Amino acid sequence: MSIYKFRKQCRLCSYDQFNLVLDLGKQPPSNAFLSKNQLKKPEKRFPLRLYVCKKCRHLQIRDVVDKKYLFSHYLYLTSANKPIIDHFQKYADSVYRKFLKSKKDPFVVEIGSNDGTLLTKFSKYGINVMGIEPAKNLARISRKAKIKTKNTFFSFSLAKKISNKQKADLVIANNVLGHIDDLNNFIKGISILLNDDGVFVFEVPYGLEMIKNLEFDTIYHEHVSYFLIQPLSKWLNKNELEIFNIERQKVHGGTIRVFVSKKNIFKISKSVKNLKKQEKDYGLNKLQTFMQFSKRIVNLKLSLKKKIEKFKQENNLIFGYGAPAKGNVLLNYCDIDNKLLDFIIDTTILKQGKFTPGTKIPIISPNKKPKIHSKMIALMLAWNYKSSIIKNEKNFLKNGGRFLIPIPKAELI
Repeated sequence: MSIYKFRKQCRLCSYDQFNLVLDLGKQPPSNAFLSKNQLKKPEKRFPLRLYVCKKCRHLQIRDVVDKKYLFSHYLYLTSANKPIIDHFQKYADSVYRKFLKSKKDPFVVEIGSNDGTLLTKFSKYGINVMGIEPAKNLARISRKAKIKTKNTFFSFSLAKKISNKQKADLVIANNVLGHIDDLNNFIKGISILLNDDGVFVFEVPYGLEMIKNLEFDTIYHEHVSYFLIQPLSKWLNKNELEIFNIERQKVHGGTIRVFVSKKNIFKISKSVKNLKKQEKDYGLNKLQTFMQFSKRIVNLKLSLKKKIEKFKQENNLIFGYGAPAKGNVLLNYCDIDNKLLDFIIDTTILKQGKFTPGTKIPIISPNKKPKIHSKMIALMLAWNYKSSIIKNEKNFLKNGGRFLIPIPKAELI
């Protein structure tokens, strides 16, 4: 059975006509980090191209890599990420107050629950929680934290089994919706799982921010969809659901938290209409806007590579700061490999001792980096945490180290 297929129809409206927006070349899956004994073995690479549906304007990739291949073992740990832990604490408190506090014995389900970090915040309120997590290693960690976790992918059939025992008052999915190839099966599962007055809350990177800020590195094989409110709203309405509120969040370079319910349950906030207007005002109903985005990305690639090559010629020690999946897309697309970056530092223990896919740059613990000096430049691959990184690395800057921020433009700090 092939682990790759090319999708012919739009995930939201099933139309079969598209425009190619951006071609990032053939790339290895961005979380396929290498061990030392894999360095000489050939890597699997797949086309990575962004398209826009000509009918509904949904942004998506059509080069689909099998989800079992991508997600059976996953190296992104929520609990290794301090800004995300803080974000989740505020998230749980806010959602609990709004939708769960007045309910008797509420039931919360999280799809893509990772290591259980967010559900732990809800369980502290004495709430009955359940996680659904396909990665075996993460489900194991979650269960150790006493979070009831089903180690599988979410689907309509699974939702039916769960709802036969108990309907959910709240279903959460953070940075999950963008990973789903069969969105129609997924949303039917949400509909059957939700109580009549239940709420489906999800966070996704916002397509408008991606286009405006040139966040091309958020495009990778795990992320098959990039959401805008207009097409998303139409699709949900078609499935007897509606968006009643949207909150902007700063994490991951610009995220939206979307609140969905069955129709006519909640009053619809002005935020929904406002974001639709912003999308129209920016020109996201015109093909020309997407083509301009593509040209700007090519210019960014050339500018960043040129800067790094110049710094290397000046005998600077250049290393990567953070080894997120997005960083691997950037490194592969911009042809920045182990000849240009000496190493990458990352706090995730599971990534330390491994090498980046495609570019084969070693990943080390921050404690093992050389003594700071004035010829050190850190390429901030985890640029979405720029403010907290700069705050935490005052000593690095004070001792002559510099940061190179790659997005939205190559800028030295």
